[in-house]
Formats: sequence, structure tokens, C-alpha cells
Amino acid sequence: MMKKASSIILKSLLGIVLLILVLLFTVPVIFKGKIKEKVVSVINESVNARVSFGDYKLGFFKNFPNLTFSMNDFSVAGTGDFESDTLAAAKSINLVFNLSSLFGKEGYEVRSILIDAAKIKTLVLEDGSANWDIMKESDETESEGDSDSDIKILLREVKMLNSSFSYIDRESDMAAWLDDLSGSLSGDLTGSKSDLVINLNSDDFTFEMDDMKYISRVKANAIVNVLADLDSMIFRLRDNTVSLNDLQLKLAGTVIMPEDDIETDLTFMAEETSFKSLISLIPAFYMKDFQDLRADGSFNLSGSAKGVYSSADSTMPDISLNLSVKDGLISYPALPEQIRRINVESAIFVDGKDMDKTRVDVTGFHFELAGNPFDMRFYLRTPISDPDIDGSARGKIDLGALSKAVPMDSLELSGLIDIAVDLSGRMSMLEKSQYDRFQASGNIGLKDMTVLMTGYPGISIREADMAITPAFAELKKAELNIGSGSDFSLGGRLQNYIPYMLKDETISGNLSLYSRQIDMTEIMEGMSSDTEDEDTTSLAVIKVPENIDFDFRAKVDKFSYNKINAENVSGHIVVKDGILSFRDTGMDLLGGKVTFNAAYDTRDTLNPFVNASLSVNNLAVKDAFETFNTIRMLAPTAKGVDGKFAFSLNFSSLLQKDFMPRIASITGDGKMQSSELTLVESVVFNTMKEVLKLGQGYTNTFKDLNLSFRIREGRIFVNPFNTRVGNIKMNVSGDQGLDQTVNYVIRTEIPRADLGNAANSLIDGLSAQASVFGLTVKSSDVIKVNVNVTGTFLKPLVKPFFGESAPESLSAGIRETAGESVKEKVEEARDKVKSEAEIQGDRLVQEAEETGQKLRDEAASAAEKIRQEARAQADRLIREAESKGPVAKLAAQKAADSVVKEADRRADQLIREADEKAIKLVDEAKSKREELINKI
Repeated sequence: MMKKASSIILKSLLGIVLLILVLLFTVPVIFKGKIKEKVVSVINESVNARVSFGDYKLGFFKNFPNLTFSMNDFSVAGTGDFESDTLAAAKSINLVFNLSSLFGKEGYEVRSILIDAAKIKTLVLEDGSANWDIMKESDETESEGDSDSDIKILLREVKMLNSSFSYIDRESDMAAWLDDLSGSLSGDLTGSKSDLVINLNSDDFTFEMDDMKYISRVKANAIVNVLADLDSMIFRLRDNTVSLNDLQLKLAGTVIMPEDDIETDLTFMAEETSFKSLISLIPAFYMKDFQDLRADGSFNLSGSAKGVYSSADSTMPDISLNLSVKDGLISYPALPEQIRRINVESAIFVDGKDMDKTRVDVTGFHFELAGNPFDMRFYLRTPISDPDIDGSARGKIDLGALSKAVPMDSLELSGLIDIAVDLSGRMSMLEKSQYDRFQASGNIGLKDMTVLMTGYPGISIREADMAITPAFAELKKAELNIGSGSDFSLGGRLQNYIPYMLKDETISGNLSLYSRQIDMTEIMEGMSSDTEDEDTTSLAVIKVPENIDFDFRAKVDKFSYNKINAENVSGHIVVKDGILSFRDTGMDLLGGKVTFNAAYDTRDTLNPFVNASLSVNNLAVKDAFETFNTIRMLAPTAKGVDGKFAFSLNFSSLLQKDFMPRIASITGDGKMQSSELTLVESVVFNTMKEVLKLGQGYTNTFKDLNLSFRIREGRIFVNPFNTRVGNIKMNVSGDQGLDQTVNYVIRTEIPRADLGNAANSLIDGLSAQASVFGLTVKSSDVIKVNVNVTGTFLKPLVKPFFGESAPESLSAGIRETAGESVKEKVEEARDKVKSEAEIQGDRLVQEAEETGQKLRDEAASAAEKIRQEARAQADRLIREAESKGPVAKLAAQKAADSVVKEADRRADQLIREADEKAIKLVDEAKSKREELINKI
């Protein structure tokens, strides 16, 4: 009996285990479709973005007894102004659901989230709009009791692995990048009070503000412990450590978020006071033999952030920072020199309510290198209203000794920098030209300086000297060489240099440049090698600063760039308002004379623009073809042309990365003259001679060329012009394109003596046919033959025809007799039809204007309705959340703000689209009106 009972129990247990295994495999399949449908539904209801993911899986085994939902290739792409941006993308996201919540009506509970290989790119535009602000308003038709579509976030943990994060704020000119990022957030987020632990690690952290990198590619680690009171939204930081390379900071304090404002009371200080940990932030030291570095001395670093951050009135917490270094020394065992007696005393205070109360005090900065001391001090007050400065810098820096004190890969330095400068006074003194009250004196000199870097042209400065005065800084002399083939001699004055340094105002200057030789090819190759790994945007343009106003007078004996070799280059170069201009610039080139004016505009950095005029005299066509890429693209037949020409061109164009024009964007017009050009090689002309039976021995030399043309959208349109080829008179017109296609009409007057026998027999036959109809055709020694050239330059289609139609070339008199008899009647009919077309066109325009105004009125009404409904919905969300606790209230306020903002966006979009449609309707009507009239 006992044996039988044991058997029954064993079989029952096996059956239960088998049932559980079956359920573990089948339940994910049963709920797979339902879960994905619910996730996609909730996402689409919640955001204004394009959310997508690829394959997905369901399973119990990873987080038994909870259900794991895994998504691969997840992405969130922006809309509107962020249409081309991806906010977030991840290789995979795993969400762990409470299994029991799948069977209830209280919503699905998400317990944890794991994100792998995410790329998060946050962006703030110049107008303050952010790409992460994608929350959509709730569905107004959803009833209060319909909560089964909710997903409840009852998180215990969020993890991120192998990811990257970037923050770019164009409004504040600030950016941060974290690469090789991993992190986690753990704690109980379901209760009103919780201990949270945040752990972040990044192997590559960079922070930049106002185009200056304050932290560059450091290793960052943060372990932050937070006691969170979610009812009062109070967060207390305790036992926290933030590490930047070897520098460890202790972080403590409180953050309170009662409503929209954020109240902070935070302090930080360096935990480790070894000087070596501080200089680990400097890439030159940390990235090269840092373990061998001897860095004696100590430092103290502390700071705080106290006050209120409020977006409503743009106030920020007060920021303080204090740094001191005592008896620092930097030395490498393998190098002979040391940087000694490094001492720093500095304090910075930024008033968050009144930035004009900001103070900068660098009471001392001292070091010694190769027996040469260097000292600097600097004070700044009232930086906004009227910057008040007091500073000085004195000392000599031996660059050769520096390279013997600090390891420098692929870099060699030598030479001496000698600085002795004093500055003291207020900005207002300079603005009022009170130069006697503002102290600015001293000198900055460079002597025998060289900079050699692998892969770049070397730079050597034999001598440079700049004198400092309150009114200007005078570059007395500067002689430098770049690479092996470029020398420069500079001199002149710079005005407004102090406001430029302190308030980013415009600096102006009058400078002169002389060079015996400039090898721009060598210089540009060095610049391009520096940008090979940069992104497309950084390659697109070398931006001309908008706060520089320089006037150069330049003279260069020899100048070379790629295939261009010029001599006696002189001109007037102006840099102003982000535009580089060349005025009255001339040079001897290819045996001729070239003069040009040009303006290089970089204010739109993605689409740099050039507007130029060019004049060429006595230039060889073949040399021009081999030298200029633009000529090879626009006039490929110039390859087979021999002779000299004069040429003028006015054009504008977008520019490529190599500063060459984007051929398809060139717009312009020009002229070309030549007394004689010979087609040494021309498929088009050879085919034309064959068709007209001129014989291969007929001359290929064109006489007395004087033509004009215009360039539009990559095509050259040649206006009719006359020329001579031997005894043949020609009138040529047409166009050609970048795709090598041609479309020309060549009207010729050919002496019959130059035509072959076959051609003359054809003409006699046509004359005989005309006499059958009673027409008398006078014999002529000159035959008018028109030729239509189509196809491409290499495969032209040459079709001759006689005049506008076949009879014209035989007898212009016949054509004239027939034409005069109908001319008057045609003109009468034409005037009548044109009048009717104008009336019909005016009616079309009026109807379009009326329809457009109706569209605008309807859009304005609909926009106001959207705004009213959004405000009502926002109020309802806040009221409903008041009884659900602080987290719900905060979330509701955020959702309400998003509702109103999204409504404003939709309303503005409606109005904008209606206005665009109205304008388009009127424009189309006007085009149809012109089309009706032009057809007459």
C-alpha cells in the first residue's frame, strides 16, 4: 500500500513539473502578441516621435517567475525640427514584468529594465526646444475607469551597458559626451521614501562650453547614494564619490524639487590632495607614461552650488570654486628637465541671480622651467556691465626645455617666448577712448621658434614682436615659414583687442603681408590630414569668424596650389562679418593676366557660398583646361582646343569641402573673345564636316569669336554668336550640360564650291522639284544649311536641315512671299487670343487668393480650438493627480506642460501649413496665367 502511494505521489509530482515546464514554454507564446501589441500601443499613445523595434522575445527562465520581454534594434527618431535626428537607439532592451499583473485589470507592472548598446543623443536648439520633449497629451476620449491600458512602473533596477550619451545645447553653447558608458539605478521606487544607488562609468568623458574644452576625454566614474523623499521631492546625497581620471571628489548636499524650480545646496571637495591626481585631468600628462610621472606637491580643490535653478526667471544657483597648489613639481625619469615650484592660488564665484557680481581671482600662478620663472595674476569684476580687470604676466618660456620636461609624441618644439604684459582698467575707459586711464603696456616676443609634427608642415618663426598699448596691439614684425616652400612677413595693428578677449566683441586690424613664395598645396594637405577623422559637418567648411574685421594688403611673388602656378599676386583681402573678400586681386598665370574679386561667405556653415567675378586675358585654352577643374567640368571640349582667349565671368556657387565650386549650383554669366581658336580634336566638328561633305582637309580654325553665355543649374546656355571657319560663316547658339549632353543649332552659309559633289547634286534636285510647282528658284553661290547637334560630346548626333524648314535654304524669296501673305492675319488672331488669356489668368489668380484666405481663416479657428481643448485637458490632469501623491502630481504637471506645448506646436503648424498652401495656390495661379499668355 505504501509503495503504491509513493508511486502515485511521484507520478503526480512528475506531472506537475511537466505541467510547469509546458506552461513555461507555452505562456510566452500565448502572451507574445498581446504584450507587443500593448507595448506598441502605449508607446504610440505617449510620444510625438517615430518609435520602432525589430525582433522581440518573451521568456520566463531569465527572471523566473517574472516574464521578460526583449526588444532588439529599438530606436526613437524625432519629428518636426528634429526630423533628421535620432534621440535614442539601442541594440536591445529587456523589460521584466510581474507575471500576475498580466491577468489582472490594474495594469502591467514593470519591475526592471536592462538596456544594451544604447546611443542617446540629446539636443537643444537655439530657440530652447529640446529633442527629448516628446510626451504626447493623453487621449481625451479615454474614460477615468479605463485603466487596463496603463503600464505601471514599479521599478527596482535600471541598467545600461556598452552605451554612449551626448548632450549638445546650442542655446547655451555647451556640450558633453560620454562614451563607453555603463551604469545602473537601483532602489525601491515604489514607496514614498527610498535609498537609491546610482553608479555610472565612462571611459571617455568630454565637457565643452563656449568652444573651449574644460574636460577632455577623461575616465569618469560616479557612485551616488541618495536618500529620496518622493512625497516632498527632497533628495539627500550621502557617501558619494565622483572620479575624473585619478581625481576623486566627494559630493554632498541636498536637492529639493517642490514645483518647477530646483533648490540646491551642494558641496564638493577633492578627497585625494596629491598633485598628481590633479594633473591627471590634463591629457598631455595622463595619456602618455602617466605611471612613470613624478608629481610632487599638494593641492586643495573645493566648491559649492547653492541656490535655486528657475527656468521662469533664468536664475541659477551660486557657484564657487577654489583651487590652490603648493610646491608642485613635474618630472619624468627618462627626461632631463623638470617643471618646478608650481604654485597656484585662485577663487571663482558666480552669482546665479546677478551674473555681474561674478568674481575671478587668480592671485598667483607661478612655475619655473630651465631656470626661467613665469608669473601671472588676474582679477575680474563686473564682467557683464563694465568688465574691470587687473592682471599681469611676466616670464620666459623655453619651448625646447618644455619638450625635454614633458613627453610629446610626434611633436618637436624649440624657441623662446618672452612675455611682459600689464593690464588694468575698466572696459568703459576703452569705449570712451580714455586711453590715459587704462593701463596696457608690455611686449610679447617670439624668437627662433619651431613646431614640427609628424604628418604636418613644419612652422618656424624667426622673429615676431608685438607691442601692447591701450588703444592697439602692434605687430612690429613677424617672419615665419610654413613647410618647405612658404614664407610670410607680417606687420600691422590690431584694435579693440581687449574687448575682443573679454566680451567677444569685434577685433579690427590693418595688416600687410608679403611673401616670396606660398605653397598652398603643402599647407592644405596638412590641414586636411588634421580633419580626416572628424564628422561631415566639421569637414564642410573652415568658418570665418564673424567678430573679426581685418584689412590685409598682400603681395606674393610666387603662389602655387595644385596645378595653379601664379606670379606677381597682389590684392586687397578683407575679413568682416563672417565673409572673406578678395578685392582687385591680380596675378600672372599661364602666360596671361588674371584679375578677380570674390566673397567667401561662411555664415551658413553647412552651405559655404562664393560670389565672384573673374577676368582673364591672353590665356592659353589648353593650359586653362589642364589647370582648372571648373573648366574641365563646364567645357570638356576645351581639351582639344588650341589658341589664346580673353574671358570674363561673374558667378555664384556653393562650395565643396575642398573649396571648389559645386558645379551644379553655379549661377552666372560671362563672355569669351578670341581672334583665332583651332579645334585640334573635336568629335562634334569632325562629324559635322562629314555630314556636310566638307572633307577631312577642311580647316578647323575658328575666326573672330565673340560670345556670351549664362550658367544655370549645371548647364551653359550660349547666346547666338557669329564666327568664321575658313569660307563658312556660322551663327552658333544652344546649351550643354555637366552630363556631357549638347543641344546646339549652327546656322551656316557655305559656298557651293566648298561642298562635295553629292551635296551639290542634292541641292540641284530640290530646285528642280520646286519648279514643278511653278516656283522659280534663283541659283546661288552660297547655300544656307542649318545643323542641329544633339547627343553627347563623344557621341554627337548631327542633323542638317535647310533653314527653318526644307525649302528655306533653297530660296529665301519663296519663304518671304508665302510668309507676307499670312502675317497680318496671324497677328490679328494672336492679339485677340492673348487678350482672352489675360482675362482668364486674372480670374484664376483672384479665385486662388479667395481660396487661400478661406484656408487661413479655417486654420486660425481650428488652432484656437486646439489650444482651448489642451488647456482644459491640462487642468484636468493636474486635478486628477492631486490625490495620488507627489510623484503622480509631478508626472501630471509634466504631462500637462507637454499637452499645452504640443497643442501650441500643432496650432502653429496648422496656421503655417495653411499659409503655405495659400501662397502656393496663388503662385500656381500666377504661373498658369503666365503660361497661358506665353503660349500665344
